[in-house]
Amino acid sequence: MKKTLLAAAVAALAVSSVASAATIYDKDGTAVDVYGRVQAVYYSQDSGNNAQSAANDGNLNASSRLGFDFRSTLTDWATAVAKVEWQNADDDANNDFNSRYVWVGVDFGEFGLVKAGKFEEAIKYVVETTDIFDDFGCMAQLGNDDRRDGMLGYYVSVQNFDFNATFGTPKDGQQVDGAFLGETHTGSTTGNAVGEEKVDIQYAWSMSFGYTTPEILFGPMSFRAGFGGAEMQPRDNGEGSHYDYYAKNVYDDYSNWALSATWGTLDEGLYLSASYNERDFNFINPTDLVTGFTVDGYKIRGLEGVAAWTFANGVSVRGGIEWMNIESDGGADVEVDAVTAPLYVLYQVNPNFRVWAEGRVNIDTHDGKNYSFRSVTHRTYNAMDNVFSVGARYTF
Repeated sequence: MKKTLLAAAVAALAVSSVASAATIYDKDGTAVDVYGRVQAVYYSQDSGNNAQSAANDGNLNASSRLGFDFRSTLTDWATAVAKVEWQNADDDANNDFNSRYVWVGVDFGEFGLVKAGKFEEAIKYVVETTDIFDDFGCMAQLGNDDRRDGMLGYYVSVQNFDFNATFGTPKDGQQVDGAFLGETHTGSTTGNAVGEEKVDIQYAWSMSFGYTTPEILFGPMSFRAGFGGAEMQPRDNGEGSHYDYYAKNVYDDYSNWALSATWGTLDEGLYLSASYNERDFNFINPTDLVTGFTVDGYKIRGLEGVAAWTFANGVSVRGGIEWMNIESDGGADVEVDAVTAPLYVLYQVNPNFRVWAEGRVNIDTHDGKNYSFRSVTHRTYNAMDNVFSVGARYTF
């Protein structure tokens, strides 16, 4: 099958790992590829990756992924495609395989790819350009981890232009980056209870556009933009009660937009990229943030800039600066900031094996005295600590 828009559909995987899928079946126009990875990473204390240690001590975590890509020729102009990918991690209490991607679609070649299932919104195409680290990047991104069920997507490329559109159907408990007051652990009604960024979605939509130039000096330039939003399901526990805070449907809606620009590629030589995104959340009613402040909603803004140099021998040196701001809308005037710098050295020993060392330095993150907006600052909390990781990964 010709290289078509299927490559764009799995671009997120290629950003962070070497794609080396093996074809395990290929006959009469039908093929199955298998791919995956196994890794072990040591995380320092308070890195946010120490789920197995109540004291957040430094420890070693192992994890794996396994995926299959399917394709079957339907006609001269259409190919049936599908993907399923699971993740298994040693910090999973049940040690189960959890699905990352599950979708099926039809690739119409130059007329685009249509798919349905579990995957990210179209806005990921914009912010993924600064996702070049393994452990401590993407702190200022929203939408990068919004991998949801019940999605419909359309992707097309014409010459050097790309267009992507997604629509999310009603689903409970879906990932929404920045929805810190989402589904929470039961228990305390005071203090700094923190949600799991999961809410009940009525519908969600997203579109993104991009243009990539021919090579200029050390590589092509890419310019991308995207926007979208979501409406949440109405809650059923009675409006106005204090329990609303702990309900995963405290939100009314959100809107989102993002921009990015890139120069070069990560294959070899210089790579530069910057992204900006903004997501504005609205509550159904003014909401008590447990800390005693009542607001109508809040806005999260994120700005990331990264630079990388990849040598011909497989060594890549990368760094960046990340700024995230959370500011209340209406009611009390509360605001927090986090500014960090990720640093990363990777050695791709061969196409299947890599080792790396990564760190994150706190540049200017608000400390405890600024945590009036405490309930939405768990994402910036660890940013106050200087942390590191050392890892090895086998990809197949």
